[in-house]
Amino acid sequence: MKHVLTSAALLAAGTSLADTVITFDGQSTTGNNTAYVAPPVDGLYNWSDSGVTFRHEVVFGGFGWEGFSYSSVNDPSTAGFGNQYAVYGDGSGLGDAGSYAVFYNSSPSTVLLPVETTVQGFYANNTAYAALSMLNGDAFSRQFTTASNDFFTLTIEGFDDSAASQGTVDFMLADYTGAKGEIIDDWTWVDLNRLGSNVSSLAFSFTSSDTGNFGINTPQYFAMDNLTVDAIPEPGTTTLMLCGFGGMIWFRRRRRYIFRK
Repeated sequence: MKHVLTSAALLAAGTSLADTVITFDGQSTTGNNTAYVAPPVDGLYNWSDSGVTFRHEVVFGGFGWEGFSYSSVNDPSTAGFGNQYAVYGDGSGLGDAGSYAVFYNSSPSTVLLPVETTVQGFYANNTAYAALSMLNGDAFSRQFTTASNDFFTLTIEGFDDSAASQGTVDFMLADYTGAKGEIIDDWTWVDLNRLGSNVSSLAFSFTSSDTGNFGINTPQYFAMDNLTVDAIPEPGTTTLMLCGFGGMIWFRRRRRYIFRK
């Protein structure tokens, strides 16, 4: 009886790995209580973790940025823009340790995966800047109230390799539309399985009840930790497996040719 190892079997064998969980704890900041800040020159300064790329762009002549930074800042009580890299709540990453990611502003796809896969989800939290702005109001944003039915919602959209949308998932970072107002102050799981198995990038945007002539007044930030996707092959793994399969085909054909002679 002949035993033929197919390419599907090879790929299945090669990807029987644990899920990829991006904790951001391996990112190198200059020390504790610091964040990734790119040089003040307009351009892309993307960074990566576990094979996944996170977009970071410096804009406005070096005075602004958008996309993702990573942070270990622990300061959940200081209000204002100067504390834009801190997470709300207990001030630390998931499990009271390590770094986390901070996203700012609406922008193009900001999480780029090396292959189409299933993104299971991530843990989300408010940043201190956004949460304290909603809780107390500031020079740019008003205080959230149930009387105003206020809300602050994060929308995550998945795309495949051809940039076709795979759907959206909404997560309310603040909800004052009920009898009791709530601002998320702890790491909370956001399930993205409904986006399916063909996701190669993620984009993020916000909606808020507090808007003005220039758009959303609420600081457009959120914090992320433990982004979890189905196992991502090590760089070159798939290529090596396909080369191995091609070599098997060549060997079988070569052997058949020699025997015929």
